[in-house]
Amino acid sequence: MVVKRNKEKVSIAMSSYLVNRAKAMVDAEEFGSVSDVISTAMSQFILMYDQAKRDGDTQFLSTREYVEDTGNMVEGIIKVYLKSSEGKALIKSIIGESLSSSTENNKTVIFAESGR
Repeated sequence: MVVKRNKEKVSIAMSSYLVNRAKAMVDAEEFGSVSDVISTAMSQFILMYDQAKRDGDTQFLSTREYVEDTGNMVEGIIKVYLKSSEGKALIKSIIGESLSSSTENNKTVIFAESGR
């Protein structure tokens, strides 16, 4: 018995690595089509995603949540690093290199380290 499913045609962009892997699975007769590979992968992802959400697991953050979470983490790391002597030395070095390699800007800039 053949079960027909209502399917909707969509166009997506994927890395060539993923496309080639999906085609290889079809060539190895593990799946009937690339569409079957993608449908199976999406079905499994959605099941895992829904389970993670129910469990409060953050392994599957939305793009917005991921960017927000990563941004907060990076900001915190930078703040801590800039308070260290290594961070201050790095910034001074970067600024010094930038000023010495700049031939377009003839302004004199003076940096003074605060006594914190």
